This record gives sequence, structure tokens and C-alpha cells, in this order.
Amino acid sequence: MMNPLLSMTPDVTNLQRISLKIFLASESVLDPRDVIPVFHRWIQTQAVDGILIDVANYSHMATGPCVLLVAHEGHYILDRTGGRLGLRYTRRQPLDGTLPDRLVTLGRTLVRAGRLLETEVSLSGPVRFNGHEIECLANDRLLAPNEANTLTAFRPSIDTFLSTLSPGSDWALTHDSDPLALFGVTAHAPEAASLETIAARLGAPPKTAGR
Repeated sequence: MMNPLLSMTPDVTNLQRISLKIFLASESVLDPRDVIPVFHRWIQTQAVDGILIDVANYSHMATGPCVLLVAHEGHYILDRTGGRLGLRYTRRQPLDGTLPDRLVTLGRTLVRAGRLLETEVSLSGPVRFNGHEIECLANDRLLAPNEANTLTAFRPSIDTFLSTLSPGSDWALTHDSDPLALFGVTAHAPEAASLETIAARLGAPPKTAGR
């Protein structure tokens, strides 16, 4: 007989430790090492949200984090996990609001940083991120175990968030069911969208770095 505790739908409403990632577009050119001085300048100029602390260089690694901008509230990470380069924001401190509200706040923070890289004059470029694909991970195995019931519980919140990114789009969700992995979904919209468009929908005009 199935353990009833295993069939319970988890309560994800209090989920706080969330990570969002946007992916570099196929036509883009970005050497992770070139982002190191950019992140250092972001600390000096307070270009992105948060109390910015330091930069860590893991660009020699074939997969996983490449360059990490450490902040008190959350980390900005140029990330190559799964072989796909992108920009990730991983929240460390609690946020107010409902889970969909928190996802929008995190999305706004991430997109602002992505737009800064897209407009960064020191990068050889072109640097563009897809606005129609986003990954969401839950860094909390207690509140969000990687199982089908968690996806059921999480789906209404992620759907609300995605409708903000692209109203009317039929987003497709992919869930990695590996029990050793963190719970997460990758969402993909059928129509391409720029990060500039997504920023406008989130109410996040970029802090232009000038490309």
C-alpha cells in the first residue's frame, strides 16, 4: 500500500529559495572571462539590485557556474549548467508577497541584469538572451521535493508568472523528474521574444550600460 505521506501535494506557497535562468541566444558570442570585469564594475557602480559583495571566477569549469557575482540578497551567475550558457539569479533572502509576486520580482531582477549585459559596450558581442525561455529551480528540497505532486502544486504560480512574461502564449513546461535533482521546470513559449520586450512587460526598464 502506498504511504499516504508520499501522495500528499506539498505546500509551495512559502517557497523562497528560488533560482531563475535565462538562456543566451544561439547567435550570441560571450566569453565568460569577459564578464568578470563587468561584474566587478557592477559592484563599484551598484548597477544591479542588492548589496553586492564580490566576484568568483569558475570560468575554467566545463559545466555549472562560470562567473558568480555574490550579493547579500541573491547571486547573479553566468551559468553553463547542462551545457547551455545563460544568466541565473538565485535568491537567498526572503521576499514579501505571494509566490507569483515573488517570481515576478525575481524575474524583474534577472531581466534587468540580462539587459545590462546585452548593452555592455566592453563585450565583443553580440549578446542577446532569449525572452521566450526561462528555467525555474526551487533550492528547497523540504518544501519542494522533486516529484509530480510538487509540479501540480507549483503549476498555478508559474503559469501566472509566465502569463506576465508573454500574455496569451501557450507556454510548454518541461520537468526533470530525476529524484537526485532539484525540483525545476523549463518553460518555452512558441513565439520568440526579446529580453527588451519581456523587460517592458515586467515593468523593468533597463539601466542602460550603453551598447
